[in-house]
Amino acid sequence: MKSFANWSIRYKLLSLLLLLGVTTFAVTATIAYIKYLNQLKHNVNEQLTALNHTKAFQIEAYYRIVHDHAATLSEDRMFIDAMREFHQAFMKINAAPLPAQEIEAVHEDYRKNFYPQMQKLKIARGRVEDYLPYTSAAIQLQYLYIVKNPYPKGQRDKLLNAGDKSDYSRVHQKYHAALRGIVRKFGYYDLYLIDFDTQRILYDVSKDRDFGTSLALGPYRDSNLAHVVKQCLAAKDPNEVYFSDFEPYEASEGEPTQYVASPIWDGDKPIGVFALQLSTAAIDNVMTDNHNWKRDGLGDSGEAVIVGPDYLLRTNSRHFIEDPEGFLRNLKSRGVPDVTVDKIRTYKSTILQLPVTFDSVKKALKGEEGTVIESNYQHNRSLVSYMPLHIEGLHWAIASRMFLNEALKPVSEMRRLFGWWGAGLLLLTVLAAWFMTRQILRPVNELVAAAEKVGAGDLTAQVHWKYKDELGELSDTFNAMTRSVREKTELIEQKNLENERLLLNILPPEIATRLKHGEHEIADAFADITVLFGDIVGFTALSSHTSAKDIVDLLNGLFSLFDEAAEELGIEKIKTIGDCYMAVCGLPRPASDHADRMARMAIRMAKATQRYSEQVNIPLQLRIGINSGPVVAGVIGATKFIYDLWGDTVNLASRMESTGVPGQIQVTRAVYERLKDKYEFESRGMVQVKGKGEIETWLLHGELRPVEVSR
Repeated sequence: MKSFANWSIRYKLLSLLLLLGVTTFAVTATIAYIKYLNQLKHNVNEQLTALNHTKAFQIEAYYRIVHDHAATLSEDRMFIDAMREFHQAFMKINAAPLPAQEIEAVHEDYRKNFYPQMQKLKIARGRVEDYLPYTSAAIQLQYLYIVKNPYPKGQRDKLLNAGDKSDYSRVHQKYHAALRGIVRKFGYYDLYLIDFDTQRILYDVSKDRDFGTSLALGPYRDSNLAHVVKQCLAAKDPNEVYFSDFEPYEASEGEPTQYVASPIWDGDKPIGVFALQLSTAAIDNVMTDNHNWKRDGLGDSGEAVIVGPDYLLRTNSRHFIEDPEGFLRNLKSRGVPDVTVDKIRTYKSTILQLPVTFDSVKKALKGEEGTVIESNYQHNRSLVSYMPLHIEGLHWAIASRMFLNEALKPVSEMRRLFGWWGAGLLLLTVLAAWFMTRQILRPVNELVAAAEKVGAGDLTAQVHWKYKDELGELSDTFNAMTRSVREKTELIEQKNLENERLLLNILPPEIATRLKHGEHEIADAFADITVLFGDIVGFTALSSHTSAKDIVDLLNGLFSLFDEAAEELGIEKIKTIGDCYMAVCGLPRPASDHADRMARMAIRMAKATQRYSEQVNIPLQLRIGINSGPVVAGVIGATKFIYDLWGDTVNLASRMESTGVPGQIQVTRAVYERLKDKYEFESRGMVQVKGKGEIETWLLHGELRPVEVSR
């Protein structure tokens, strides 16, 4: 037998690779398995923690939006007017005599429909009389909009007018469609208008059993709705907003409800309360990603839930959503009372029905955050991430969990994979040795192919050879050469792009293109364009007591808003001179509606200035002048060149600004004649203009003129 030294290189490589491969595989497989197991646990924990933070941010953002929406609607003029009109109509009904048959019809409806359902759910009070409305208005409104409503429960909001020819029905028809539209558009369940003095529910969209009753003295005076209404009544600030927690609401037959409310003030006097019943579907959509748990990385078993201070769910369980009947059967097998199971089946919800008393939830409700492995009621071990939620007026916790065996499933798959790898390694090692000699020629072939690519203009061509022999040195030299050429080429291209961007910041794209194509003297006449000048009123006085940096920041922030509007409207910014902003529409790109675009630009500038003034807490007013007509435009200068406009049209536009009214948009007859049928104008009469004498001007207002429809 030949000694090892006399073996061929191919056999030597085969033996060495086999020995190295088997040894390396055994050692690395063991280390990899241990590290992979620990890393996988760490990754799943981090994934659940990140998911928790994401869900918490989305839930908190949702409640901030609802908070702002409730505050905005409560001060809306429509709701103030509706509150007054519903109050007057309600009081008129309450003072009118009530037919005995209507009283009996309402009482009979409670006895036959409402009370038996409450008994079935085992949440009924001792007598049906404990629920009955007792005022004339409450009885008559429930008779008209519930008992005699031609639409079934759940669709009662479709009734616009009860047909009794009362003032209330007239007011109801006037406002109901709009208020119902808010509920549907923004995904709420109900909307309430509640009287300030009596706490009576003067109006609600869905027409539940609380309609017309008093939240101070009526059957629902201890509800979560009554609680937030009382908070609003005690509020000293009309912008206050209050949230209730979830509670079963008897008027909705025990369904879990949550409310947000804000006081309604007319001037300095409170007249009522605006309230919204939130939809549980909105929170569920956030927590379940619209039932896409796998997309959130929760696999087949994971879920994210919200728990309240009473340790009851505030969201639906994934397992109930995916398999309601299977979930309920599982509850029964665990000994959950039948009444709880029946409520979940009736309400189609696990909210406020199931206790969650895990240690992770208790820690989260104490304000702690972390991850833990714990067992559920079925003794399934789960990875759990928990943290508190920060929502005004609510003490909630959020927890994301996934079964441990599913989270670590890749580890068992890895064990099987290692077995196949071990068997395949021997075969691959043998094949590698046989092909090694062929691979020695590979860098030569790669050099030829790479050289051909470089010759064709592909400077990314590289030769990959890891050995430090002569071929390796040749490959490194070739790679260094192409890399150097590529870097220099990229540097040249980068400089060209920077020059291009700088040129476009100074000139319009069309003018920049003409300059690059060799034109040196650019001057064009335009027969009809619109020019705008805008100037900040009192800027000189403002700058005298403001630092230079603050002035620059102030102008940059405001003019950036103008630039954004100009880009959207296809308007060309010409220049800024101190606090003066100049823009033109209709050149160098023609625009038939240049006057209309500039009018919209001026309106947006005025509104942007107002918002920006409120944002920076500095009183700012803009004086704007607009004129339309012919101009000459061109490039001035050979080095520090600019694109500018000349002509009487420009001068008159500037005079429109300088002689204008602070906070207003002053235009010439040329602009007025073009836009008088589209916008609202106010004649200012004759204005003395320097160099022009008296000129008739108009003030452009922000509203579009109503379009008359021919009949």
